[in-house]
Amino acid sequence: MILLIIRIFDLIIFDRYKRRGILPSAYLENIGNYVQNGGADLISAGPDYASADSIYRSPLGTVLPGRPTARVYEEGFTPEITDIGQRHPVTEGPQELSPKQGEDGTPGWGRWFRQIEVEPTENATVVMSGIDDQPLLMLERVGEGRVALMASDQTWLWDRGFEGGGPQLELLRRLAHWMMKEPELE
Repeated sequence: MILLIIRIFDLIIFDRYKRRGILPSAYLENIGNYVQNGGADLISAGPDYASADSIYRSPLGTVLPGRPTARVYEEGFTPEITDIGQRHPVTEGPQELSPKQGEDGTPGWGRWFRQIEVEPTENATVVMSGIDDQPLLMLERVGEGRVALMASDQTWLWDRGFEGGGPQLELLRRLAHWMMKEPELE
């Protein structure tokens, strides 16, 4: 019954989710099955992703594209698009995601101040990086579905215009469309 209800969703988002016993393990397992059968799941990871209460340490962890190392970076950095990200439909062209370069050669976007260290899975595609080229945005096709992991909870800084902001709305729009298999981003 639960899996039938989950199928009505196009995309399930966990924003800084921490296991507190509210969602039973069976529900998280069903979300993993939903992804395997064509669903989409987006994780926006805050410090809880690196903790013992991480959603990664639940049945859903089997479909997530990055394993937390328990390290949380708390320093300023400018998100960058990786080489493969330059060719991926979520992060390639137009100007919104390929802005003019700053004086130091980095994108002309505002900084973020927190990143969760993760080790990408074998099949994950890292399209954005952060501190010391650590994976920041990982995408993965799992079974018939798609999963994305943003290893930071700081995208809101771009929306608020901090240090000139960044392409938060365009990035999240493209990410959602890719995850839901919209033809324009295939």
